[in-house]
Amino acid sequence: MAKKKSKSAKTSKVSRKVVEKTQPKDSMLSKVEIKKPDSQERISRIVGTIFIFLGIALIGYGIYSFVRFSRTPELDETLDTPSLSGTEVVTNDENVLIKGTADSFDEVFVYVDNEEVARVKVDSEGAFEYEYPIEDEGTYAVSVAGVKGFPKRYISLQSDMRMVEVDRTDPVLTEIDYPEEVGTESFTLIGNVEPNAEVVVTRGTDKYVATCDEQGDFKITEILLEEGPNVFGVSIVDEAGNEVEIDEKVKVTYSMDSDVNGNAVTDEIPVASGELEEAMQKLLGNNLMMLFGLIAMVAFFFSSGFAFLKYKGKEE
Repeated sequence: MAKKKSKSAKTSKVSRKVVEKTQPKDSMLSKVEIKKPDSQERISRIVGTIFIFLGIALIGYGIYSFVRFSRTPELDETLDTPSLSGTEVVTNDENVLIKGTADSFDEVFVYVDNEEVARVKVDSEGAFEYEYPIEDEGTYAVSVAGVKGFPKRYISLQSDMRMVEVDRTDPVLTEIDYPEEVGTESFTLIGNVEPNAEVVVTRGTDKYVATCDEQGDFKITEILLEEGPNVFGVSIVDEAGNEVEIDEKVKVTYSMDSDVNGNAVTDEIPVASGELEEAMQKLLGNNLMMLFGLIAMVAFFFSSGFAFLKYKGKEE
């Protein structure tokens, strides 16, 4: 038994020497220490768990706020209504520019013909702007309402409606009157287009502009002439911005031998070429009215005198 123990002891010594030879004294394995979790690590895990729960709570609140924010705002009639002061009333564009001010509001709801078409953010200066596409011509009623608050939102009453006319049709010159030959250094041109249209008469660098009244009538006076034939171009721009150039030119001859006053054209008596018959009819009509008036006056005095004489005869 003693021999066996001695042999096993020798074997363990040999194996210990082999391990010492195969593993250096300063190896990484000899430096590694296995430690149990300490209190600081447990605290880190607890804090991480808390942050996870907070993140989940914030996500839930965000979803709740989004759902509430997406709902129709509550009407508050005490709020001021936004203004559509910058919105155009007549246009020929493909888009209608809707703009105005909405102080103290976060956004505005845009309505066209009482239907909501857009929601537009209000900038830091209280202004908003939106371009609404329109395919067809016609008149459209535009209004806006201001919205504010988060997550619960409030909406104002709709603003006063602004009627916007979309007009893409060229203006039409329905009437134009002027003398063909004059003995003066200038002439007058009158005519009719459409309300608020602008009529431009040009020759070279000379330019004469007039704006039509509510009936579409216009009058341009003191259009200068040079001796001999004068040719002028006429173009029209309506209120929506549609522009058309008239094919027929205005041709006026300035002749020293003519006794026609070029500025005698008035809105009542047309003196343009081809309008003499109409002018005579108007003059004749006026004379007939005067004649009938005189006949009525004579009849009145005659009947009054006769009645007076008859009354006097009875008294005698």
